[in-house]
Amino acid sequence: MNHSAPSLEHYLDNAATTPMLPEALNAALPLLQEGFHNPSALYASGLAARRAVSMARETLARLLDVPPQGVTFTGGGTESDALALRGVFDSPRLKGERLLVSAIEHAAVLETARDLERRGVRVDRIPVTRSGVVDLAEFERRVNPEVRMVSCMAVNNELGTAQPLEDMGRILRARAPKAVFHVDAVQAFTKQVLPWKAASVDLLSLSAHKAHGPKGVGALVRCTPVPLEPQLRGGGQEAGLRSGTENPFGIVAFAHAAQWTAARHRAMAAERAEYRARWLALLAEFPRIRVFRSERETPCILAFSLPPVPGEVSLHHLEQEGVLVSTGAACHTRKREPSHVLLAAGFPEAEALSALRLSFSVYNTLAGLETVFPAFRRALARLEKL
Repeated sequence: MNHSAPSLEHYLDNAATTPMLPEALNAALPLLQEGFHNPSALYASGLAARRAVSMARETLARLLDVPPQGVTFTGGGTESDALALRGVFDSPRLKGERLLVSAIEHAAVLETARDLERRGVRVDRIPVTRSGVVDLAEFERRVNPEVRMVSCMAVNNELGTAQPLEDMGRILRARAPKAVFHVDAVQAFTKQVLPWKAASVDLLSLSAHKAHGPKGVGALVRCTPVPLEPQLRGGGQEAGLRSGTENPFGIVAFAHAAQWTAARHRAMAAERAEYRARWLALLAEFPRIRVFRSERETPCILAFSLPPVPGEVSLHHLEQEGVLVSTGAACHTRKREPSHVLLAAGFPEAEALSALRLSFSVYNTLAGLETVFPAFRRALARLEKL
């Protein structure tokens, strides 16, 4: 068994988390050392920390083409989702008692929606097609002026399907013009342009560690001035929307990593398409493997199954070869039950239980396939005999 640390080329679980960019670490490290001061302090070193946070805010705002005051830093994507949903439904300035969410949302949205449902909010879960895409006819049928909010991810974290945000935004503005449109952009940010203007999106959730930044920091971006009710109260940081001493190290590293990663994904667009095509060709060599395909698939996530072999068995065979993958969303990998995402997309239960996910970052390159493919083939050859 290979017990050495896997290379970044062999690490294929980037939808769970990405390796931190060394340049981002180096750019932010002074804020853990001599620049450790509280950004709310009034002396010079505290003001310097505050300026660093402000500059990071401006960097993210430029990447998204939003005003800097629209960027609220949080503790990660989960908190950003919770602030969006709870903040909207706690706001006395917004009307409507219905929340629409897609059936394939991340647990951060679905569990918050369940909590709101217990409080009396009417929650509708919009089904998806077998292509893993929101059913627009069903969505349109359920949108009416009673809807206060719609929450839909930009790219699904298990299937890699891009959701039809522009079509959803068009329907929403026509049928419920005052409703808030929230998009969980955790998997999409830096990998693709987010069409928030064309889709009339109001709120975007981001997470640093999905874009080669550190864990424990994210942002909720208000593309429009949505009146949100704060969920954490205290010192009034982040314009009163998220109290608590800011994390200058994480925030600066986030902005640095996001800027670098977005530029790298743009530069690698053609290579990324070829990289995925090479993986599809490899998987086609094994007749028992069933690959999930969609007309709206994206380059960085690829899902497949090898029934009836359980996903965790396949995962450990690949790990023996130094290749790290996921059986689905990382937050669900300790549960022996099929993914709600895969079931919603029409996977039979046996296929859902055997599913694996490959997810790629800028460190996964065509050149690296020369070492990854032989290891992958060895594991799959053993698995096909089971």
